[in-house]
Amino acid sequence: MIGTGVAMLLLFWAGLVLLRKYGAAAMPRLPFFAFCAMSFSGWIATLAGWYTTEIGRQPWLVQGVLMTKDAVSDVSAGMVLGTLIGYLVIYATLIFAYIGVITYLAHKTTKGEGTPNRRYPHGGEANVSALQPGE
Repeated sequence: MIGTGVAMLLLFWAGLVLLRKYGAAAMPRLPFFAFCAMSFSGWIATLAGWYTTEIGRQPWLVQGVLMTKDAVSDVSAGMVLGTLIGYLVIYATLIFAYIGVITYLAHKTTKGEGTPNRRYPHGGEANVSALQPGE
């Protein structure tokens, strides 16, 4: 989880340096692929934190104070399976919705149909000369 956060920060800083060096229009394509790959890093960090939390709950059982078989509740296997399937369906629905929204916004942006800028709601253009190197 911490490693994913550090990777996010490093990619942000590298992107900022590249943006200042090349400008928005002339930036190399490779960082954009990295940015796309990092769009799922929040999910990875969440799952890594969850695994760490759940695995961290077991050491007191393993050290001989209490056996795992003694700590298990009497919930039926069908109930556990139903809960697992429910969580999987919810997570799959959420990730497909996330991918769908990101894809929709990317297609909308590439067609030039972006949302109106709050600073320039009447179609005005922002001064982007600050993003161009050497100016």
